[in-house]
Amino acid sequence: MNLEFLSPKTPLGHKIQCLTLTRNFFDKNKINADKDNLINNFLSFKDIPIQYMDQIHGKNLQSISSHSSKPIANTDALFSSSTNLALAVFSADCLPIALCKSDGSEFAVIHAGWKGLISGVVESSISCFTDSSNLCAWIGPSISKQNYEVGKDLYDDFMAKDKNSILNFSKKNSYKFLFDLQGEAERILKKYKIKVQTSDICTYNSSSLYSYRKEETENRIVTIIWREA
Repeated sequence: MNLEFLSPKTPLGHKIQCLTLTRNFFDKNKINADKDNLINNFLSFKDIPIQYMDQIHGKNLQSISSHSSKPIANTDALFSSSTNLALAVFSADCLPIALCKSDGSEFAVIHAGWKGLISGVVESSISCFTDSSNLCAWIGPSISKQNYEVGKDLYDDFMAKDKNSILNFSKKNSYKFLFDLQGEAERILKKYKIKVQTSDICTYNSSSLYSYRKEETENRIVTIIWREA
């Protein structure tokens, strides 16, 4: 895979654009993909200012009406109805999730690892829309189940929150499980009758993406969503 961009197969909403910028994009454009460099120097895409977050693996969401040059502090989801900015999420194994109304009037971006999923970042993001009908989502590239081994304590925490999470765990032994991040996010979204598309690409396996678990890198892919004027 040598693509510079990944995107949903069909548009998420009216005039909504959504892309994941890959390692190939940054390499071709000679952009250092270290997240601190991106925050300070990769400030726009096609002349659209990019709004970043200071991601903390939580469930905080901020509603944004205008662009700020500084990342939004202590935040793992952004929501907007404006046309003058792109909402962005960094990832290198965690889930980038784009969410919007099918009419394009409202849109959001979510950073969700296991901590975000269990703390309810997806649910809190859905609640910010004026209503949850006619929502569409795209789950971008993340680590796949086959490469994501977790402990029994994490399994127990998910079972305590929602026993249906068992659908996304496979037991290796008494202490270890394989966990499907994408599958769990999709399960949660579909509980709210949201139409979901997934990338089905593993950050750990793909040479075009970054994986913290594989490389312990500070480089990041960037997923952006915006509404055209």
